[in-house]
Amino acid sequence: MKKRERKEPEETMAEMASYEEQYLKPVEIDRRQCVYISKRNHEVLNSLIHSISQKGLTIGGYIDNVITEHLEKHKAEINHIYRRERNDLL
Repeated sequence: MKKRERKEPEETMAEMASYEEQYLKPVEIDRRQCVYISKRNHEVLNSLIHSISQKGLTIGGYIDNVITEHLEKHKAEINHIYRRERNDLL
C-alpha cells in the first residue's frame, strides 16, 4: 500500500519558512562556552543539523538562535524575576 503524501496548509508552510529564517541560520560564535545538554537533545540536534546541510550551521549556533529568541520573547518576565530577586536579596 502506497503512503499518501500529506499536503501542508499554507499557514504551516509559512511557519516552516519563518522557523528556518529564525533558527536555521549560521551564527558566528566569537567566544566558545561550555554548556551541557541531555544526550537525547544532542542526538536530535546532531541529526537535524547534519540532515539539512546548512553551510556554517552548528549545534551551538542553533542553540544560540533558540536562546536568543527565547530571551527576547520573555524579556519582560525575565527582567521582572531578576529585579524581584535582586530586591529581595537582603
